[in-house]
Amino acid sequence: MLKRTAARQKWQRRVRAVVLVCCLALSVLPTICAAADGKAADRQTIGLILPLTGRYAELGNRALDAALLAAGLFDETKVTPVRFLIEDSRGDPTVAGAAVEKLAAAGAVCILGPLGSQEALEAAKTAQRLKIPILTLTQKEGITGVGEYVFRNFLTATMQIRTLVEYARTTLGQRRFAILYPDDLYGREMARLFKDEVRRLGGAIRRERSYKTDQTDFAEEVAALGGRAPVRSGAEGAGGGSPKRTVDFDALFIPDAALRVALIAPQLVYYDLTGIRLLGTSGWDAPELLKTDPAHLQGAVFVSGFFANSFRPQVNRFTEAFYMAYGREPDVLEALVYDAAGMAVRLLTENRGGTREELGKGFLQVKGYPGVTGKTSFPASRDAEKELFVLTVKDGQIMQVK
Repeated sequence: MLKRTAARQKWQRRVRAVVLVCCLALSVLPTICAAADGKAADRQTIGLILPLTGRYAELGNRALDAALLAAGLFDETKVTPVRFLIEDSRGDPTVAGAAVEKLAAAGAVCILGPLGSQEALEAAKTAQRLKIPILTLTQKEGITGVGEYVFRNFLTATMQIRTLVEYARTTLGQRRFAILYPDDLYGREMARLFKDEVRRLGGAIRRERSYKTDQTDFAEEVAALGGRAPVRSGAEGAGGGSPKRTVDFDALFIPDAALRVALIAPQLVYYDLTGIRLLGTSGWDAPELLKTDPAHLQGAVFVSGFFANSFRPQVNRFTEAFYMAYGREPDVLEALVYDAAGMAVRLLTENRGGTREELGKGFLQVKGYPGVTGKTSFPASRDAEKELFVLTVKDGQIMQVK
């Protein structure tokens, strides 16, 4: 245990040293005018734009940890030729756009980041104008439409729904579905995507119902889906029984956060809406999901972009290395950043061209990259496609089934 702690402290000191060196290197580099075709770029230099101070500093610094680990800076068995130049976006879109200008002038051959939607959009516009490949790490839909130099590595809504519905239809054999969703932008969009995908794969939507985002009592919604109130003692057989229960679907899709799902699940059981499969999105993948009564979620299926306890070997290696370096388990954001940096480093070290244009073409050739967030490919849309994790609840625990 002491040996493991000492090793982790040694790596953490190295992290701080590397970050300091990278930031200083960028601050003392002379300002050069990189040619529009990218020939002035240093093919061993990657730019990083992250919110290292300000409101989102914690996220930015965690992302930086993952990028440094992916670069191989802690692997004493090899020497990495790649260096990172780091810019702090401070969570400000204007600063993020200016950071792209600075990194391009400093010779970065490509850029990773930023994280925020507006930051990423401004950075993408500038990168496209300067013709420098940028691999954004944002949930903002449609960002790759800015231009051919803009890529994205993130867990998208469409990706989640396609994986979930395909598993439910082909593996579980379910055909009839219902939807219970929050009446907000996220809930409505997820419900729409789910309906479209179910119908595309030959299934049917039997019922759907929305609820308010601050709601805690779901009796009316559950009744509309086919639930019934519990029979009071002595009422049954005396004309006071509840209406006959009618459930005409096999699975219920609930696109909400784990804490809300943990509130809904017991109410489904209370109103006798049982014998159905519960389906969810990546928002379910949190400890809060099982805080009430895990038995109510037995057999539920949901998807996620990362699962630290996966049976995939590359995930096990990553989780162990991350823990050794930073003393904590990685989350999905850190895993996405790790894969983004890993793909960029691989392209640079495999000598796939020295210009920015050639590196952009190299990203489009990435097919089935064995990342910790699933096999990753970049189609013509430049929006990463991934083989997501399919998870289930079994005996009070979250487990991977695919």
